[in-house]
Amino acid sequence: MAEKLTYYSAGKLLITSEYAVIDRACALALPTKLGQHMTIVDAEKYRLHWVAKDMDGKIWFENDFDTIDFNPIHQKDNVSKRLQQILINVREQNQDFLAESRGAVVETQLDFSRNWGLGSSSTLINNIAQWANVNPFDLQQKVFGGSGYDIACAQKSNPITYQLINQNPIVTDVSFHPPFHQHLFFVYMNKKQNSRASIRHHYKGVTDQLIDALNTLTKRFIDAKTVSDFQMLMLAHESIVSKLIGIEPVQESEFSDYEGVVKSLGAWGGDFVLACGPTKSKEYFAAKGFTVCFPYADLISPVI
Repeated sequence: MAEKLTYYSAGKLLITSEYAVIDRACALALPTKLGQHMTIVDAEKYRLHWVAKDMDGKIWFENDFDTIDFNPIHQKDNVSKRLQQILINVREQNQDFLAESRGAVVETQLDFSRNWGLGSSSTLINNIAQWANVNPFDLQQKVFGGSGYDIACAQKSNPITYQLINQNPIVTDVSFHPPFHQHLFFVYMNKKQNSRASIRHHYKGVTDQLIDALNTLTKRFIDAKTVSDFQMLMLAHESIVSKLIGIEPVQESEFSDYEGVVKSLGAWGGDFVLACGPTKSKEYFAAKGFTVCFPYADLISPVI
């Protein structure tokens, strides 16, 4: 009977220091309860058969690859080319990867929509890195770039702080489960934001003073005990990043009548936002057409 390997990686949400985390700022990041699974079974053919399923179990991608240079055998679409790029980089890190294997059937399964920006790429990278026994941070950097906080989240089930010190990722487990978490909601903005494009456009003028301010805010986010304190920190953070990247805060553009505070997460302009307000906030966002709205505890695990 063929051996079956299984791997899992968690999704991610970046709560603080978006954009500046790539320039040494300390960020609060939350692994999500939703992630991506991957199974590998040995196969007789000298090829890699890849099947990717969405959150509903439907196949959204399928192709075969040779095990020499990972050329896609059927369609040569963008997904196939990206997957080939990942596998080639894996082979460069580990020359023994699939070197003597007859082949394998790989199946991936997402717990979340590919459009949500919760880490369909980072969870895939981390799963492949586990399978191939290579460094996921190096693999992520060569294929996608970015700060790597999403890879750190993929390996965790609890809140973390993440900081690049001399380009080395420093990951610290933190206890972050606000006593007012029933007032917190993650709202999908109905459009996926391209993180790579966002990184390319991000303003380069990150000063030491700005990094210090964001580092202080990150610590205060973790320590906040009341709704009013947390909302004040959200507003202060939005003001800093708005000036940094030259984009209007999402609350001013979309939710000016909300009885609370809304903060962008990760790349501004799409993906998820964090809302802190009335416990009936889901009704407010649904009325505006934002129907994907997770109460905090539905998406985030509280413990270390």
